[in-house]
Amino acid sequence: MLRIVYIPMIVIAMVAFVTSCGKDGSAGAQGEQGPAGPAGPAGPAGPAGPAGSANVIYSGWLDVGYAPIKDTDRTTGVVDTVAWESQLAIPKLTQEILTSGEVKMYINWNTAAVPNIEPLPLTDLFYGYLISTTYFTNGVYLLANGNFGTGTRNGSKLQQYRYILIPGGTAARKAPIDWNNYAAVKAYLKLED
Repeated sequence: MLRIVYIPMIVIAMVAFVTSCGKDGSAGAQGEQGPAGPAGPAGPAGPAGPAGSANVIYSGWLDVGYAPIKDTDRTTGVVDTVAWESQLAIPKLTQEILTSGEVKMYINWNTAAVPNIEPLPLTDLFYGYLISTTYFTNGVYLLANGNFGTGTRNGSKLQQYRYILIPGGTAARKAPIDWNNYAAVKAYLKLED
């Protein structure tokens, strides 16, 4: 009984093979392409992508003024400047950013046309510059060993400051850039001057 079932199947397969070949046993020419069919239904939505930098907040280059901190020498009675301080309002610096995000600050020692940008806080042993930053809700306190406030040279501003606020996204994510390299941060976050 099994042989009877297999024999017709073998015959049908051989007929299909022989009829699909040309006279010399090769495949025949391909026919013309038919018209396009109707569009199929839309596929399901894909998974959400990684968090981007859409929520990053950054300032323009800001003018900052420093005030001297004076103290009296107890031996000589001479009043002298011992440090310089400034406080800058950062209205969008929230407690949440302080605890789960990132705050970066930079100083541009030179002009906007020829920038020379360094990250803060700064300890420059060669020149002896010290600028510390203390962030708090809605602001930053700057303490320095010199007056590093904004000034002008030939009509162009020098020593301007910029901050960048980066809200927390996904925990334990390694940053793909060096946050102390302003050029890399600017390119990564697509910041404008």
